[in-house]
Amino acid sequence: MKILAYYQGVQDQTVKFDAGGSGTCRSQNGAASFFCGGGGDVEAKGSGGAGLVKLVYQPREVLQYYAAFGAGDYNLDVPSTTYVNRLRGDRPGMVMTAGVKAVLYPDTMVTPAIAADLSVSRARYWFNRVRPSDASVAVSNIDQRLDLTMLQVAVEASHVFTLRDADEKADEKAGLVALKDQGLKLEPYGGVKWLRIQSDLKDLADGTHGGGQQDTVTPFLGLRLPLGRSEGLFAEAQFVDGYVYAAGLELRFGKGI
Repeated sequence: MKILAYYQGVQDQTVKFDAGGSGTCRSQNGAASFFCGGGGDVEAKGSGGAGLVKLVYQPREVLQYYAAFGAGDYNLDVPSTTYVNRLRGDRPGMVMTAGVKAVLYPDTMVTPAIAADLSVSRARYWFNRVRPSDASVAVSNIDQRLDLTMLQVAVEASHVFTLRDADEKADEKAGLVALKDQGLKLEPYGGVKWLRIQSDLKDLADGTHGGGQQDTVTPFLGLRLPLGRSEGLFAEAQFVDGYVYAAGLELRFGKGI
């Protein structure tokens, strides 16, 4: 069993909406219309952050199940005909994730471990005002809800490196210590992931919807730094269609993982 507590941030994440849908997702007083008719996709940009707790259970050596939950904020910038509508909210949103990770090839002295990761996430945020980028247009009160459903498939490679000083190397050569028990351990990892974001923006005042789908293939990089037998730090980032980054603490209980 492993528990991770971490912060995850996102900047300029691409979220698509179908401009030809039935809903206009306008503000209540009509001061700002998001899609303004027409067809095709509208690319909005989302930014925010959340604190999360992740639980990892490993019933077998090559298989892990995990679930994460947390709360945070999310802002959405949606372009209209002449300016950008900046949707903001005061109420914290919710994030939930469930997934499974399988080791396809174990880590050895000369080759990295290869793993496949599949997860589904659900996030919900509320907006109560829209602030146009044009300062001449007044801020409007709104009552809207954004749901994001995210499907993610990743292939990851990782390898544990052990850094030792000269005395430790000499002791190991003399047979006094084992390599696995000495030195600072670093575990860099990285790979590529496919991410699908299904969005649904609902105006709670009149019931209209606007939604769409965004597919992204992005590389990601990370680093795990064990601090002892059961504690460690980690950090991770991805870079396509915005920036997603996370950093936190992990605690291990029992054997494995």
